[in-house]
Amino acid sequence: MNVRVKICGIQPGDDLSFTHTERIAYVGFIFVPASRRYVHPRQVPALVRSLPASCTPVGVVVDEEFDGVRQICDEAQIRHVQLHGRETPDFCRRLKSCGYTVWKSFSVPETVDGDAATVIADQIRPYLRTIDGILLDAAPPAAAGSVTGGHGRRFDWSMLPRLADALGAHGTRPPLWVAGGISPENVEQCLACFVPDGLDVSSGVEVNGRKSRARIDSLMKALRLAARRQGLVQNLSRR
Repeated sequence: MNVRVKICGIQPGDDLSFTHTERIAYVGFIFVPASRRYVHPRQVPALVRSLPASCTPVGVVVDEEFDGVRQICDEAQIRHVQLHGRETPDFCRRLKSCGYTVWKSFSVPETVDGDAATVIADQIRPYLRTIDGILLDAAPPAAAGSVTGGHGRRFDWSMLPRLADALGAHGTRPPLWVAGGISPENVEQCLACFVPDGLDVSSGVEVNGRKSRARIDSLMKALRLAARRQGLVQNLSRR
């Protein structure tokens, strides 16, 4: 199990020593003014320079104009963009053509019916050739406005295998990431349903609204335990 981790919602003053941890491959900066985790792009370059080479910074934006995204990323010195709004496949394609790595977020309801995997796959399919990563996140509460993530909500992970099958084999689609309410307490449950390419975690590793090194360490410990248990199950099934 080679699941990568992104810790999202980094703010000035956070202890970034966790970025040297194996599997933590990305950190996210929220450029959405309505978010309580908002950080101004000019505050980010110093944080980016403190990251190890193994950890890539990601800029999270929602429904920005094309030139606005480029301005934000240039000021923050980031080349990896996570789009959380109603951005079109053409919008994503244009960003990729400018040299950006582009992930696109898609909302999943907290509860889903039997057709949900097919419906969501149909929404994602037009983007498959225009993005570098698919992020499945729990749909925000109705009152969230432009803050489309980081609410600590999860969706029904049991639908993930059906959705992945609908999108095609691993090598024929972009990497699939899961977000929404993931924490040290439930990450093993998530991975028992489906092993994605990556996990995007924010509120689940916070204490009093700030990233907690202890919570992040607990998450990584739970992830290692899940990997060992799944490896054991796989080995037993081959006998």
